[in-house]
Amino acid sequence: MSAPTAGPSKPRKRDKVKQFFGIDRSKGPIPPPPATTTKETRSRSFEGVKTVLETVVSVGDAFPPLKSTAAGMLVILKAVEAYGENREEFRKLLDRLEVLSEIMTSCPANVPQGVGDRFSGLARIVEEKKDILERRLDPNRSSLERVILSPQDKEEVLKITQEIRFAIEIALFKSTFQNEVRTLQVVDGVGWLKDKITVIEDASGAIRGVERDIKFLRRSELLKKLGDVEGAEYSNPERGTGCTPGSRLALLAMLLVWATDPTSPHVFWLSGPAGTGKTAVSKTLCAELDERRLLGGSFFCTLKERDLQDVYLIIPTLARILAETRPDFGSALQDILESDHKCRTPTKMTLDSQYTKLIHEPAEKVFQSGDLLVICIDALDECKNTDAIAQLLTVLLRTTTRSVKFMLTSRPEIALRESFESSTIHRQLRLYDIEDHIVRADVILFLTERFRNVRAIYQHYEGTWPPPEIEQIADFSGKLFIVAFTAFKYITAPNGVSIERFKEFNRQSDGIEAIDSLYSDIMDKAFKGLKPREQELVHSCLSLLVSAQHPLSPHDYGRLLGKDIHLIREAFKALHAVVQVPEEGVDDGSISIYHASFVDYVISHAPREQKWAVEKSVAHAATGDACFRIMDLMLCFGISGAQTSYLSNNDQPTPLNLSSELAYACTSWGEHVVYAGFESEARQQKVEAFLNGEAVWYWLEALSAIKAVNYGYSILWKISKAATSTELQTLSNDLGDFVHTFEAPISHSTPHLYLSATPFSSALSREAQISFPTLESVPIVHHRPSAGREILSINLGSYMGCSCLVFSPDGKYIAAAVGSQKLGTYSVIVYTRGGHHAPEIPAMMHPHRVRSVAYSPNGRCIASASTDGAIRIWDAQTGMPASEPLQGHTDTVWAVAYSPDSTYIASGSADKTIRLWDAQTGLPVLQPSTGHTGTVCAVAYSPDGKYIVSGSADDTLRVWDAQTGRAVFGPITGHTDIVRSVAYSPDGNHIVSGSYDRTVRIWDAHTGQAAVGPMRGHTDKVRSVAFSPDGRFVVSCSDDKTVQIWDARTGEAASERFDGHTAAVVSVVYSPDGKCIATGALDNTIRFWDARMDRPASDLAPGHSAAIWAVAYSPDGKFLASGSGDGTVRVWDAQTGDLSFPPIRMDNNMPAISIAYSPDGEYFVSGSEDGTVRLWHARTGKPASDAMSGHRCVAFSPDGSTIASASGDKTVRLWDARTGEPRDEPLTGHTNMVNAVAWSPDGKHLVSGANDNTVRVWDLTGAQRVFEPMTGHTDTVWSVAYSPDGRHIASGSGDKTIRIWDAGTRQPVGKPITGHTEAVRSVVYSPNGSCIASGSTDRTIRLWDAQTGVPLFSPIIGHGAPVISVASSPTDGRIASGSMDITLRIWKLPQENPTQMPRTPPTLDVPVYLHDYPHGVYTVGSDGWIRNSAGHLLLWVPLSHRTGLYCGGLERIIGNIATTKVELTKAIAHGENWLMCRDPPSHDEAHNRPWPV
Repeated sequence: MSAPTAGPSKPRKRDKVKQFFGIDRSKGPIPPPPATTTKETRSRSFEGVKTVLETVVSVGDAFPPLKSTAAGMLVILKAVEAYGENREEFRKLLDRLEVLSEIMTSCPANVPQGVGDRFSGLARIVEEKKDILERRLDPNRSSLERVILSPQDKEEVLKITQEIRFAIEIALFKSTFQNEVRTLQVVDGVGWLKDKITVIEDASGAIRGVERDIKFLRRSELLKKLGDVEGAEYSNPERGTGCTPGSRLALLAMLLVWATDPTSPHVFWLSGPAGTGKTAVSKTLCAELDERRLLGGSFFCTLKERDLQDVYLIIPTLARILAETRPDFGSALQDILESDHKCRTPTKMTLDSQYTKLIHEPAEKVFQSGDLLVICIDALDECKNTDAIAQLLTVLLRTTTRSVKFMLTSRPEIALRESFESSTIHRQLRLYDIEDHIVRADVILFLTERFRNVRAIYQHYEGTWPPPEIEQIADFSGKLFIVAFTAFKYITAPNGVSIERFKEFNRQSDGIEAIDSLYSDIMDKAFKGLKPREQELVHSCLSLLVSAQHPLSPHDYGRLLGKDIHLIREAFKALHAVVQVPEEGVDDGSISIYHASFVDYVISHAPREQKWAVEKSVAHAATGDACFRIMDLMLCFGISGAQTSYLSNNDQPTPLNLSSELAYACTSWGEHVVYAGFESEARQQKVEAFLNGEAVWYWLEALSAIKAVNYGYSILWKISKAATSTELQTLSNDLGDFVHTFEAPISHSTPHLYLSATPFSSALSREAQISFPTLESVPIVHHRPSAGREILSINLGSYMGCSCLVFSPDGKYIAAAVGSQKLGTYSVIVYTRGGHHAPEIPAMMHPHRVRSVAYSPNGRCIASASTDGAIRIWDAQTGMPASEPLQGHTDTVWAVAYSPDSTYIASGSADKTIRLWDAQTGLPVLQPSTGHTGTVCAVAYSPDGKYIVSGSADDTLRVWDAQTGRAVFGPITGHTDIVRSVAYSPDGNHIVSGSYDRTVRIWDAHTGQAAVGPMRGHTDKVRSVAFSPDGRFVVSCSDDKTVQIWDARTGEAASERFDGHTAAVVSVVYSPDGKCIATGALDNTIRFWDARMDRPASDLAPGHSAAIWAVAYSPDGKFLASGSGDGTVRVWDAQTGDLSFPPIRMDNNMPAISIAYSPDGEYFVSGSEDGTVRLWHARTGKPASDAMSGHRCVAFSPDGSTIASASGDKTVRLWDARTGEPRDEPLTGHTNMVNAVAWSPDGKHLVSGANDNTVRVWDLTGAQRVFEPMTGHTDTVWSVAYSPDGRHIASGSGDKTIRIWDAGTRQPVGKPITGHTEAVRSVVYSPNGSCIASGSTDRTIRLWDAQTGVPLFSPIIGHGAPVISVASSPTDGRIASGSMDITLRIWKLPQENPTQMPRTPPTLDVPVYLHDYPHGVYTVGSDGWIRNSAGHLLLWVPLSHRTGLYCGGLERIIGNIATTKVELTKAIAHGENWLMCRDPPSHDEAHNRPWPV
């Protein structure tokens, strides 16, 4: 291929060279040359370039940088050519030099300043590299001599060749990519070239395949899990500008060589003090890498934005960016996110896992040999969590990939330095170590570029540009670009004459002294000549600038300071050198400082005597006062702007909004008050008055409108800790608890602050010091506390039990170790004191079962130990891993405990050792402590942190010195089985232990001698013990399902046992305030109990204390019998719920699991878990016959003469109801336990259901026909029932279905009835046979059309645990249900067409309640919201009230639980009328505006 020529003349030599290198000045790009060149061709190219450079040297006196560039290039070119190696790099350098030669030969006399700066920068690096090469190589040496160059020399020459090439590219080229071809074009500033010159290169060695369609990845739901951080990339203009063209060329070229060298270290750390230009270098490097398709992603950290200072968002964000850039990487990443359960929440993974799963693994899968990508993380020191920063560096330095490199910049903070000092596989450069003359030249370039754009200065010096004053300013700036920048801003500030300031700026200083001196001069000028009132305004602006929690706008400054905006702008006019102010007219833009050093200067102690000095606490006090003034002025009832209570904030007809100054005041006043301090009594009184007044409720409204309700409780709790007034401490704590408990409704729909949160809290908070607003037209909550001690029960859902509990030090949260072996998931979940999963703290996922959990005493971390032998540390505020797992134990870790100062962690393991760990670094502190001969099951620190006590499977306790790890005394003997739990008393004088030997013991902590006990009472293993905060009591829990409080001085039981759990209780803990005890059990619940000792554990309430397994109506419907796991049968008046006679106690307290009435109602029969069947007089509860042994499930024959029973022996038996004697032989056929029996209405047949998944019909007519089993169910058959006409049989199964069978043919009728989501435990026909009621483990009761199997109504929801039994009243359309929530409930069956009105018309004279409305007209969702059929939000019910809530159709709850009735008589304030909630309703309003169900 040849270049075009003019006529027949021969091509010029230069044109031939350009043809070879792909350079064309008329036709644009030419395809690239062959990969290899002949020596002759290369020699011609070299000679051509050398000739041009020699020419430029000889004639370039008019423009020295051009001449020095050419001279240096000539030396380098000759040296590299003489060296004779690295031909490919030499060829690429010749490509650039050819174009450079063209530029030089046609360069005009007056070079544009911008291009001149580029040549000046290029000349400096060329001169520097030329000197290095001349020292390394002697071009006059023979070829033989060159061969013996050291490998280090060869490497240096190669790098210099590359750096020069990159420097030419950065200075004079821009590049583009298309179809894997890279095109270099001369920058636009070289305008004298008549033709377009380009260099074309094959880019196949670079990252490939970027043109593929990647929309599917951007739409990927999986990639959305990586977060939505915005503004992190280098292209964000808010991150500042890059390097001035021509500056930092040597540094940038060196970085590019590192980036493109596959053999160089994979991490580069560029460090330097504030103001040395790290971010500018990062931005420019990213741009250069991006042009070359070498940039994998960038994350520029900054203190100005929350997401950009979160270490745990860096890797996920970079992975998302890389996935969007590289589809193949994105696909691999998507596969990992989809298949690896550890990646369910990428932003919540450990940093190690984040890097491994999100970067390393997908990169290793898709990137090929030769692919290189650089990821840049700038200003890493601006992330808040220093521990996480150190962990990230550890991960990056430890794990290498063949294709991904990391460029990191930061200040040289200690945490970062220590991480890098321990690594030998990275490269680093400290900007402050770069030679003074190099930095000075770059600063001069920066200043020259900036001042050239200042018309007054440039015009004045145009003939002699650049003027010497620029060098003076550069000398003053030293190595700090921020000083140069601030000097420029000062000189060009609008409040002065720029040309005069420019001329007068001639100081000499360096470093920090320079910036302080400059700031001092700026402030002197700013305050010079100001009148006192003007000085006061400027100082007020400075105070607000320093104390503001985030940058504010001119509008906000005006409102907070009570000044016009134009005055604010005037005040800042003198500060433009240090403060960025939005353009005129943009009053909602942010006023911000250019550099953090200015704030440090203003608040430093040195210039205290200066009129601009700001005392930070005084500034916060003033800003706090301004916030209160704004709130006093603007807050009012209805401030949120919510128009209807039926909709969420997001769905309001008009978006909710607050003015920016009010939003700031509402979300910042608390910090200002805390930072100002509470030494001022007046300040405390002001805060107390605010929290006691009406305005606090309007403040909460405002927080709801701007989605900041969490700010409310967090700042109130901070105030409660910082305040010195007891009244303020209590008030702010109680109010914070209120906001925390009711965060869900307040955040979701503002009106429900008044309509839901306040009514429920008013009913509960009898001890709280909160002044609730007077509300006349809202629901009234009537709450009846539990007769026992139980306050609240948390159902753990899919998890199977809680293995460990711990309160946070402030008592606001409780962390629970839960798990599901079936699902293979194990977690630590944090709950609020109100029983809700803390929304701001995600579940802390573990790969194996968690055995122990501990909060650090400072509340910052949670430690967890698991069966994989690892200890994990979590950030208690975010749920994020705070470190890598602590590894060292060789078996399950059963116990962890923090030292009182949060510095150390002690752990006990099945490897029989105790280990101590540094809680900050995760490193072992001492050698393992040995001595126990069995698993170490428990550890605890003494209150002074000097000792550790351990309990072991060797039945002993030991005490250890926490400083040395040596045994102090022990073993302490006395227990006869595993010591599972230990704890120190608050005064450190005693140790309590709980053992599998069923006892609790107290020991002298100084001698190990027995002090109190053994305390006996538990009938099974003692799992956990704890001292009360005052040390007066000890609490224990056991596998016997109970909790017991003991007197720590006497060892006597101090209360009745706490009953309620239905399985082993494995963890117990006191709340820090001593008011509450929390327990975790294997019944899938966590329960809170009233720990106060001034009230009894029970008032002899009639309800059951364990799960209700059976319910049965008497034939006349007047009585209801129930059998329970508490070992009793109870008979109730079905109308009043009163107990008819004392409970009937089963032998050995065996659970009563089956009950049936005789047809005449004179007797009922019960079946117990131990196989005992008993007959009782229904009116007295007295025994009517001797026990019939062997079976447990019972049913009376229709004529009352016979009792049928079934049991685990796989048979059905018949008994004479009068004598209790067996009739005939057992009926056999089932192959597993029989769970249920029922008689046909004519008494001729029996039906049974069993664990063999079958239903069987038994012929009792005498023919003794044997029928085949009825098959179809795929799981246990739990219940069977005949229809009243005897034609059909219904069966309920563990397969979640109900089946209807033809009783004559024993064939299925229709398809299985589906709807329940868990096992169907009970089925019963209505008296007329039209309806089937079913109870399920899914906690619901459902009603079905008996003919079609179609659901008749929505599920009946209310029980807080599985529904085990249902019974249908024979007379009045009611059903009764018994549940594992220990309650018996009576429901009014819905009508076919239920009215939306309550049974009693609403008036002010007759109370109307929520449960007066029929079932089905509203729903109670799992989120606590009551909604009508239109989906309107009517009321939010706290978790603690849901189980005992009287809801639609529910007539009575019989049980020892807290119950709640909601009165709606006056509740006319709803929907668009919600603002009427403070006004008393009239009779007409009560009648005409009923609750909208």
